Amino acid sequence: MDSLRFIHAADLHLGSSFPLAAGAAPLLKEHFAASIQTAVENLVKDAISLDVDFIILAGDLFDGENRGLKNQLFLKRKLELLSTYNIPVYVIFGNHDPVEYDYAPAGWPDHVHIFGTVPETKVFWKSGKPAAHLYGCSYETRAVRANLAQDYKKVSGAPFHIGILHGQEQRNTDHHDAYAPFLIKDLKEKEMDYWALGHIHRGQALAQNIYYPGNIQGRHRKETGKKGYLLVSMTKEKQVHTVFRQAAPITLEKMEVSITEIDSFDKLTDKLLEQIETYSNSRSLGLAVELILSGEGVLSSHLSDETEREEWREALNEIGAAEQPFFYIHTVQNHTSEENEQKEQHLFLEDVDRAADYFSQNPEGLVKELTPLVRHPLAKKLIAKDTVEEQELIKEARLLIRHLWAKGGKR
Repeated sequence: MDSLRFIHAADLHLGSSFPLAAGAAPLLKEHFAASIQTAVENLVKDAISLDVDFIILAGDLFDGENRGLKNQLFLKRKLELLSTYNIPVYVIFGNHDPVEYDYAPAGWPDHVHIFGTVPETKVFWKSGKPAAHLYGCSYETRAVRANLAQDYKKVSGAPFHIGILHGQEQRNTDHHDAYAPFLIKDLKEKEMDYWALGHIHRGQALAQNIYYPGNIQGRHRKETGKKGYLLVSMTKEKQVHTVFRQAAPITLEKMEVSITEIDSFDKLTDKLLEQIETYSNSRSLGLAVELILSGEGVLSSHLSDETEREEWREALNEIGAAEQPFFYIHTVQNHTSEENEQKEQHLFLEDVDRAADYFSQNPEGLVKELTPLVRHPLAKKLIAKDTVEEQELIKEARLLIRHLWAKGGKR
């Protein structure tokens, strides 16, 4: 076998809700509710048009442990379309959809291969010969704390070897808090040609052949940016090439707009609309925006008024609902200050900036400082440590401190 080409996707989370769309117009709410299904449809269409060898779904296909019969039947119908084109699908289940749960069984087509709760090997055949061995393991229960990767065993007899795992790197996470924790060296020691990972919703490469594709559709404010899957090509020399392809119809973004030198809401609106236009693409149905207002100017006092700020957001969303692609402003954060506002204690803000710069360059120090907090019984219920993104946390903290300091200066 000279080469392989396949789709690596994970974390579909069918059945997810979209709380950020609660205030949207009815039609937009429908678009949000259908967005994950649309992303799955886009993935299946792409698999057929690209004539891939197979698809890997690396866990958390469903958001809830009961999976939802409607969600299962939807996914089954879409995957059945691949049978005509001889495109098999290899599936593991993760912490959101563990195997040992009393869900209504919908059944799966013969070309959909489900990995059990003990690491096992499945063979991809092409032209009558074994073309690849795929290794995987589904979660038996929601909380799997064992290092599943250590029990994967490479089996000879195929040109390519691909590991499929739903878990997280142990580097910045206590062993007892992580799902199926692993070290990168654990994966490299298995000598797989590619590791198809799931669980982390931000696409990233841990090594040249170890990848998270991210989730298929952003659902809340931290899941920003384009979402989709990886198109993976492997040569007979075992060279790996990945291309991200968008599947999500709705993109979540954070946008920062400065009010400096802006003297009216018309001008501020125009500036925001110009920025929104840059996010449009051929697969985009819409854009969900968390808007961060910064800078100094005459509009600050109006933006500090929650009623005026909300009225402006509603006016923007009336515009956005009529646009194609649509946009929806779900949150407006006001970090502005009045023009020429006096801040007598510059030293305090300089100390804040120095601390932020230090932790940006030394994220392990921030993790150390956060550890007592995330272990606290009360805070632990509110903070999922594996979702903490250090750089984002530092940026938000810096902006919040400056905003609160500016408000205090007016008293």
